[in-house]
Amino acid sequence: MESRFLKWISFTSLLCVGSCVLAERKVCQGITNRLNLLGSKDDHYLNLVKTYSNCTVVLENLEITYMEQHRDLSFLRSIEEVSGYVLIALNTASRIPLENLRIIRGHSLYEGAFALSVLANYEKTTGQGTTELLLTSLTEILKGGVKFRNNQICNVETIQWFDIINTESKPSMELPKASSNSLCSRCHTSCFNGSCWGPGPQNCQTLTKLNCAQQCSKRCKGPSPSDCCNEHCAAGCTGPRPTDCLACRDFQDDGVCKDSCPGLMRYDPNQHQLVSNPHGKYNFGATCVKSCPHNYVVTDHGACVRTCSGNTYEVDEGGVRKCAKCDGLCPKVCNGIGSGELTHALSINATNIGSFKNCTKINGNIALIHTSIHGDPFTKTPKMDPAQLDVFKTVKEITG
Repeated sequence: MESRFLKWISFTSLLCVGSCVLAERKVCQGITNRLNLLGSKDDHYLNLVKTYSNCTVVLENLEITYMEQHRDLSFLRSIEEVSGYVLIALNTASRIPLENLRIIRGHSLYEGAFALSVLANYEKTTGQGTTELLLTSLTEILKGGVKFRNNQICNVETIQWFDIINTESKPSMELPKASSNSLCSRCHTSCFNGSCWGPGPQNCQTLTKLNCAQQCSKRCKGPSPSDCCNEHCAAGCTGPRPTDCLACRDFQDDGVCKDSCPGLMRYDPNQHQLVSNPHGKYNFGATCVKSCPHNYVVTDHGACVRTCSGNTYEVDEGGVRKCAKCDGLCPKVCNGIGSGELTHALSINATNIGSFKNCTKINGNIALIHTSIHGDPFTKTPKMDPAQLDVFKTVKEITG
């Protein structure tokens, strides 16, 4: 739960919508709760408000579940980008307002296949359900498919999903069926090919791929060859330059879309060796940053990560949290007898000896008694091979 409610991370970046403007983007962690209800429905709603309020970029997943008719969902309008998947399920709120969501990256997929899943947003017993899913800005799903099931949402069957998804990845698709709701309104007559997210000309689907000229490699802003977007753009553009993108396919560096961030090291032809790059930046989601946000660790490869992995451990160097290579076995702290999962254990025995593998520090006590080796029929504890005690060879410190 702790990771779901990290504090907002703020950083300044350039956003180009028509023309470049300086804006502060709010980054939130997102959640991976799937269809679980977090406490009562009131608690669940407050958790979602806390997680997504004022959020522009969701680093993990956007999950909108169990939202009832009377809930205020206006906090969702600020979301423009989701790095993982979007799950909209088990809601009875009539409208899901995601008008500003432009891109779903699909770094993680629901059920391993879907970047957008819209499931069971209709309650037969009451007749309540979601009828409007306003995704009027959504023009790019980089990875993953679309799944609609058991809904009564108006107009979504008219959407040309193959303008949005990446067909090269051969995504799984369960396309929506037309709603049987007689109150659904038809798309406005100005909507191209009759595709819309809702009634009125403001809800027509914006096409950025299917209507492009043959010269365009990715997206476009119109049918003319001069309307092609830069190859680094995602979701569309306002012009041909990498600063005109509505979203970046790979990384955004001070408002410019690039395929990679400036490296931390560069080659010096005079010294014939790598030297520190004063313009180097770290990868943070799909953004290049000069320093990693609070609660993130810096790696030698130039990325902001949640935790160190492999043969590295976390160190503090001049106030900067970094991942350093381990000299021998990486430090590993384990709970001893009387701590954590071993709070009620009386001694080391065959059932818990495996939890001490590769430990360098033990918080708590180590107790070896007769039943540790010979077992205990009363508690049904099996015998233990004394050779298993070799796991303690790595231990350097015992706090108890």
